[in-house]
Amino acid sequence: MIEGKAKMEFGTGDILITPMVKEDLSKGCVVLQNKGTHKIGEYTDSKDFVGEDEDTIIAFTKIDSIDVLIERLTVLKKMMLGDVEQCSLSVKYDY
Repeated sequence: MIEGKAKMEFGTGDILITPMVKEDLSKGCVVLQNKGTHKIGEYTDSKDFVGEDEDTIIAFTKIDSIDVLIERLTVLKKMMLGDVEQCSLSVKYDY
């Protein structure tokens, strides 16, 4: 575990990822929920969404921030596929 850090581990399909937006479109978020085993990438009907105290929310007020997160995840994907040129090894987490 990463001492003093929260951790969500992806790869088994147990974390549902639900996008949401306020009615006035001023803020959006992604809700991460530990909901048991599903197929990775499976969509659930948003009408059936039930918020829970344990949910993790990633909130956005600017679209630019979403673009940055997507870009960083794209870089991470490349790293995991073997392109380690941009890989930072100076921070050591036990993840």
